[in-house]
Amino acid sequence: MSSSGIYLRLVLVTVFWASVFHIGKYAVEVVSPLFASAWRFTIAAAVLVPIITMREGWSLSALRRSGFGLLVMSAIGVFGFNVSLFYGLRMTSAVNGALIMGFTPALTAVLSALVNRESLSRQQLVGMALGIAGVIVVVSKGSWHTLAAMSLSTGDLLVMVASLCFAVYPIIPKRFVHGMSALQTTGGSIAGGAALMAAFAMMTAPDFLTPPPLPIAAGIAFMGLFGSAIAYLWWNQAVRHMGATSVAVFFNLVPLFTALIGVLLGQAISIAQLCGAALVITGVLYSSGKLTFFSATPVMGRVRRDTKQPAATQVK
Repeated sequence: MSSSGIYLRLVLVTVFWASVFHIGKYAVEVVSPLFASAWRFTIAAAVLVPIITMREGWSLSALRRSGFGLLVMSAIGVFGFNVSLFYGLRMTSAVNGALIMGFTPALTAVLSALVNRESLSRQQLVGMALGIAGVIVVVSKGSWHTLAAMSLSTGDLLVMVASLCFAVYPIIPKRFVHGMSALQTTGGSIAGGAALMAAFAMMTAPDFLTPPPLPIAAGIAFMGLFGSAIAYLWWNQAVRHMGATSVAVFFNLVPLFTALIGVLLGQAISIAQLCGAALVITGVLYSSGKLTFFSATPVMGRVRRDTKQPAATQVK
């Protein structure tokens, strides 16, 4: 797949996740957060697993070798991320939550450099800094008073846990998942996460087996298909091609598209938010090499002489 095709998919993924924020907010006004998140990923698993079985099948030996990695991806990147985020947002403001999640790309870059020895160039660092600055401007609406008035609460700490969980998710496959395609890795981690959330929901959410109203069911189906199955698949495919650090920068587009969708729903947008959006877009373009002001000299981690994936793990 061409770089342009990968970038387009990553942008669409951020649009899907921004949509999930609005749909999820509407859904949890009627059903519990565990109901929404558990059924979201149950639907995603129900779509992905049969497709993988028909297209590629499952290698028992690969599943045994990669079982630990898939379990960690399921427990941290699917179950841990969603449970922490949904419960965190119930106890903190949208400004605090969006600002904290905006630091996910930086966390991913640092963890990738430490765990996978991925090199960090000056270009990537500058791009991440621009993206973080843009996120701060967008969610604060350019108000220093808003930032100064922020204080950490239990909800903030839970969102920080969610950010760390999502930062860990894309760095696991390179080190601990072998002999599996991006499709198999995505399906395995989502199926595992769905099973964990469904089991937890059955024990703690009384409404888990209660049919929701039709609009809520349609919203959860959208989140399951586009916000989970397709989004996680395209995200993992991009990680295989570009590396976790380069892909993580695109996560900064989620608050931007969340604000734009809000505008389409009738919410106002400020000059400060437009400026923040410009910073985010500049950071993404600069990190991806579309804008160049400095040389991409590695400043952290090891330089990879051969970035090609082993044949057994290349995306088909």
